[in-house]
Amino acid sequence: MAVDQLANEAGSLVVLGIIVAIFGASRLFAAIERVFTIIFRFPERTFVARNLLAMAMVLVYIIIFLLMIATTSSPSVITQGMKNGGERLGVYSAGIASSIFLAFVLFLCIYWIVPNKKMSFKTTWVGALFSACALEIVLMWFPLYVEKNMDTYTGKIIHRKYL
Repeated sequence: MAVDQLANEAGSLVVLGIIVAIFGASRLFAAIERVFTIIFRFPERTFVARNLLAMAMVLVYIIIFLLMIATTSSPSVITQGMKNGGERLGVYSAGIASSIFLAFVLFLCIYWIVPNKKMSFKTTWVGALFSACALEIVLMWFPLYVEKNMDTYTGKIIHRKYL
């Protein structure tokens, strides 16, 4: 039957799905590279070089994003046994600082590696730091926004399911 055949071919479908997902996600970094090319008037990369860089950046993004999730969510696990408010504040502050640092590394990679020209650290760190802080502010305030501004049933579902 079709269900048995699907179960037998599920491994190859998963691999195909992952490849298509990585290629689809890499389009974001290819678009960013194209925008940098237009803004800074850099020469374009070849088709193969652009796509290899975009796929490598997807892998960098996945690794850094997983680390950001781990550092952001670990304080709530670590502080379960703590009774001192100062210790809890320190652990949460360390989680936020490490998340900002990882976001800084992510944006630094984007601003430093993606353009088709050698960029110096001196010219990229300010934008990376600003972007990292802005991302952390959005990540911290978005749950509050959803809770307070989405009074419809959709907002309640999102709040209960994801937050």
